[in-house]
Amino acid sequence: MMGDSSSVTAARWRSVKKSLEAEVAMGIRERPRLRNVWKGSPLKYGEQNLNLTGTQSNRCRLLTMNSEKRQKQQANPRQLANVLSKITFWYTRELFIKGFNRELEQEDLYEVLPEFDTNSLGDRITHEWTLHKHRKNDAMFSIFWKMFGKHYLLLGLTKIIHIISDVLRPILIGRLVYFFTSDQTELTKQDAYMYSFFLIGLQIFNVFYRHNYYFVVETLAIKVRTAICALIYRKCLKLPGNRLRDISFAKITNLITRDIHMFVLFFVQFNEGWTGFSASVIIFCNLYRDIGLPAIVVLILFGVFIPFQVYCGIRLYFLKKSTSEKTDKRIEALQGALSSIKSVKMFVWEKFVERQIIFSRRKEMSALMKILNILFFTVVAGMITSNVAFYFVVMIYVWSGKPLMAETMYIITGAFLNFSFILATAVPYAIFYFSQIFAAIKRMQLVVQQLDHQSEEKNNKDETNDPKIHLKNVTVKQNDKSLFQDVNLMIEKGLTIITGLTNSGKSIFLMSLLQEFELSNGNIETQGKISYASQVPWMFPSTIKQNIIFGSKFDEKRYKNVINVCDLEHDLNLLESGDQTIIADQGINLSGGQKSRINLARAVYKESDIYLLDDCLSNLDTLVAHSIFFNCIKNFLKNKLVILVSNNSSHFLYADNILSFDNGVINVRNCRTPPTVKKIQNERTECKVDFSAQQIEEQIEISPSTKLISNQRNKNKIYEENNKTGSVSVQTYKTYINLGGGFIYFIIIFCIFILTQISLSYKEKVISDWANLENEISQVNASCYNNSEYITLSEKRRLFVFYYSAAVALISFSTFMRAWTLFRFSKKVSINLHNKMLARVLRAPLNFFDNTYVGKIVNRFSKDIVAIDENIAFPVHHTIAIVCEMTGTLILISSTNPRLLVPTVMLSLSFVGLRHIYLKTGRALRRLEASTKSPVICYLKATIEGILTIKVFRAQDLLQKEFEKHHNIYNSASYSHLACLRTFIFAVDICVSAFTAAAILQFMIFNQDLQPGDVGLVISQSLNMGWIVFYGMFQGAELETQMTSVERAVEYTDIHCETEAGLVLQDWPKLGEITYKNVSLSINNSKTNGCWQIISALFRLYETKGKILIDGVDVKTLSLGFLRSNISIIPQEPVLFKGTLRENLDPGSVYTDEEIWKAIAAVRLKKFLSSLDVAVEELETITAQKQLISLARVVLNDNKIVILDEIVEDVDTETEKLIHQIIEESFTFCTVIKIAHKLKFVMDCDKILVMDNGEIIEYGVPNILLQKEDSLFYRMVNIEDNVQY
Repeated sequence: MMGDSSSVTAARWRSVKKSLEAEVAMGIRERPRLRNVWKGSPLKYGEQNLNLTGTQSNRCRLLTMNSEKRQKQQANPRQLANVLSKITFWYTRELFIKGFNRELEQEDLYEVLPEFDTNSLGDRITHEWTLHKHRKNDAMFSIFWKMFGKHYLLLGLTKIIHIISDVLRPILIGRLVYFFTSDQTELTKQDAYMYSFFLIGLQIFNVFYRHNYYFVVETLAIKVRTAICALIYRKCLKLPGNRLRDISFAKITNLITRDIHMFVLFFVQFNEGWTGFSASVIIFCNLYRDIGLPAIVVLILFGVFIPFQVYCGIRLYFLKKSTSEKTDKRIEALQGALSSIKSVKMFVWEKFVERQIIFSRRKEMSALMKILNILFFTVVAGMITSNVAFYFVVMIYVWSGKPLMAETMYIITGAFLNFSFILATAVPYAIFYFSQIFAAIKRMQLVVQQLDHQSEEKNNKDETNDPKIHLKNVTVKQNDKSLFQDVNLMIEKGLTIITGLTNSGKSIFLMSLLQEFELSNGNIETQGKISYASQVPWMFPSTIKQNIIFGSKFDEKRYKNVINVCDLEHDLNLLESGDQTIIADQGINLSGGQKSRINLARAVYKESDIYLLDDCLSNLDTLVAHSIFFNCIKNFLKNKLVILVSNNSSHFLYADNILSFDNGVINVRNCRTPPTVKKIQNERTECKVDFSAQQIEEQIEISPSTKLISNQRNKNKIYEENNKTGSVSVQTYKTYINLGGGFIYFIIIFCIFILTQISLSYKEKVISDWANLENEISQVNASCYNNSEYITLSEKRRLFVFYYSAAVALISFSTFMRAWTLFRFSKKVSINLHNKMLARVLRAPLNFFDNTYVGKIVNRFSKDIVAIDENIAFPVHHTIAIVCEMTGTLILISSTNPRLLVPTVMLSLSFVGLRHIYLKTGRALRRLEASTKSPVICYLKATIEGILTIKVFRAQDLLQKEFEKHHNIYNSASYSHLACLRTFIFAVDICVSAFTAAAILQFMIFNQDLQPGDVGLVISQSLNMGWIVFYGMFQGAELETQMTSVERAVEYTDIHCETEAGLVLQDWPKLGEITYKNVSLSINNSKTNGCWQIISALFRLYETKGKILIDGVDVKTLSLGFLRSNISIIPQEPVLFKGTLRENLDPGSVYTDEEIWKAIAAVRLKKFLSSLDVAVEELETITAQKQLISLARVVLNDNKIVILDEIVEDVDTETEKLIHQIIEESFTFCTVIKIAHKLKFVMDCDKILVMDNGEIIEYGVPNILLQKEDSLFYRMVNIEDNVQY
């Protein structure tokens, strides 16, 4: 099967004509005698009826970088807001109005604030890294302390104000309760009003302080995240080519998704931890002053619990390191599979890849569960311990014979509310996140140190008319193996061709010239500006035009000339969007030839003096390679210093110098006046072909029915994520519950939460009634201890002690059970959702991957899965617990004082209204935050893949600016989301403060017949309601927004999968006869020659029209896995997955060791291998060896149909001969389909199929086609014969 997207049409012959005319002008070729060879009727093929029959012979059967225009963003309203607007978050109102009226879009985001600008923060942290990088172990710690630590510490010190309020609150409550004690005369009503207003004022002050403090802390975390991302990206831009293998994109992705997120949580929690501990010391002193020795219980509690939590924190640090390493491996395995998804599907390796990733996932979850177990245990232990300690303090106080008056009771209650928060929330989370951030910073430092390598630019970058490259005693080694040694060489203007066996060091030689590979000895001096085209074409996710210009100044004339000499004009005319066509991830929507020519065009467009072209013609067909060689390399670049890596001997005679690499030795041959040129020129003048483009255009007509490929435009934006709108659907919550164990299990968990809250509310009621009882006992004459009233009250006291003890025991048990059951529930959700996502993605049709960047998919499996693994369980737990607590508190307050029923209803309605207003905006911003993260990851991935090209083109500044633009949009989304969330919670907290004020004032106004216990209960619960609502609304909103991660993950569980149902036949196929009938295939935005589409249709990678029969059986009726497993293919780019050699050859464990070794021996690799269980990454696998391993896989499968997709394009001559021999020996009785540009590789085939632009141009027996002088195949062979000397 012959063809490239530019092989044999009239436009292509025009290029060939130009190249031949160039040869005539150069004196290499005489003008050919014209002969009209296009006679007869046009070539028409009607139906695509091809019969490829297997016989008992070995004859082969042939078959600015971002294109998105950004609107100018509005300035952030906070910049112009006054102080009152800032502290009340009033400046967010405009965003709330937009979000309430319609779904927010990226265009609604504001311009990033100057203090969050990625460029500014990147400059700062880069400067600091330069100053501190010599500190090998703590450089990042020093940098963070200098840039952010002092600011964060000062914010923590402001919490002294909060500590004072925590100390004063129990005292003020106690004084108010004392005012309502019977027969007290110490406090007047005026004093009580003073305490009331002081308490209300303290509550309102806390609201303003708390929310502004948290907002500043959270935005500080955004700065840290931005600085780290900027530093990592800048280091990636300076990464030398020889360091690329040391860097894992999965590790960097994990760092900028999972690890950086820890800074937000750390900044919120750490100050709470150390200030909470400080506050507990002061509160303990006050408590000791009020109740005496029983307060020692608190000291014992902290003495035992805090060291235990510190120990847990140390354990968490080591577990975090282990978990992160396992996450890296999972993401790396996933990325490898997605990048090679075509091969995965054709090999039917979905189950093998899925098994590998799930195995990595199990290890990751095992380590993660240890972390979450410790965290849950410390949180639950803190809750239970504070309740038990409160119980013992009260009991010891009572047993000591002191009366437990209402004032004392609520001083103790207020103190232990603070202790409970400190032990159950502040300290555990502070220690947890400190351990996590410590491990994260260590990982960041290791990654940055790995990236912190850059080559010195010693070259003269100025333009010159006399470009030179001078090598002085240059020695280069790789893995202690000398590739070339003591090389002294001067390369001057002209064409220098480098040739040699595979893995002889040709590409490394070019990297050395670029100063991108470390020299073991010597130095290299270059004079002139350099341009470079890589061996593996690198496509940036942008338009074709932007890939070619790539940051250079646009010159329309030069651009058109480059398009012409690189043979791209015809391709661009075929594409609906022309050069504005967006290149998909890794150029998946282009053919290999198109990618190579665009890659070359990029190098040629750059105005330079030196052009390094690394084997960029090898995967083009002969005609195109011939045309480009003469039109571009020999003509367009004729006055430049050009170094071309090529094993095509037809190019050698046109070279000024030839460098031959052989076993570490570079043989230099000067060919400026070769003695045999004249003879070769004379021989070439015998070509009798008419290259008249006009005649070709007049004679060739292709029937529309010969079209294999129909095209439709892909209108997707380059980085667009399809965000859902509106609220998170009820179905998402249902799916979440079903994945965790079903509704029955969830209802059981919910009932445990209710039981816990009933116990807590009952305990508070018991304390209130107990305080009232103690007030009654105090009124009984102390001398009348034997009267019936005192005895009755004493019996009630004993009952209250029993009730209270029972309530504490039930609270302890139910608190543990609710956390344990919910933990198991969340674990099942994480495991099941990830596995379901993975199964659906791996079985998605190929057009899903054509339209979805790998970075977007990786983002779902990293950031979103991390949120589900680590972040969502706590909001679920806290939201349910606080909803129950809020309900219980409101019921308790209303039942104690019915006058508060109306304020309670009003407060509830305000909650509902504010939540409704917020959620529309909050959800949209959360989705925007997630979707704007994907471009950051995609951009980073593309940069790492093409770093060598980027550096040669000196496009680092351009790409850095583009990356910073993307990151600023992400910052804007994050900042807007935080501001709106904080506004919502602030508004709710103001409503709670109003409710608290109403509760206190109504006691002061209606103070008849009030019991001190009831007053203490209502006031303490009302004040506590502020914290409950603040924390509850925060967690509820966080749950709602975090559920967008579940929503995004669930979206991937609904991907349409390939239909796998169908027939499974015995002993099929027997002949390997393939027939195509009226076959057409539609692929989005793809314009290639059609060879790959024929194979895609055979493997059913895309939906096709018409029929494809194998041995008379329609492939659409067969099971997909069965069909693909009975067809073997070696793709153009050989694929090896991480794992052992055995797993790569036999992932299903079907064959015996003897059979595997036999296949290895058949491809001549046995002498290089000692074990089947060696990891493939440990093998020094070059392209040729990878092809041979792939060939061994095909030999082992022993299928009747074998497809070889350009397998000899990137190998040396010796390996090509070996592959020929293996095919002759191993596939004698098979139907072999070859896709190739090298005609000599297909000359022994039974049939030749020539294709272009999805059309069948010719089909027939090679000898017959060669006898027809009007055959296009004849012309191609004729040209190759004339250039293959």
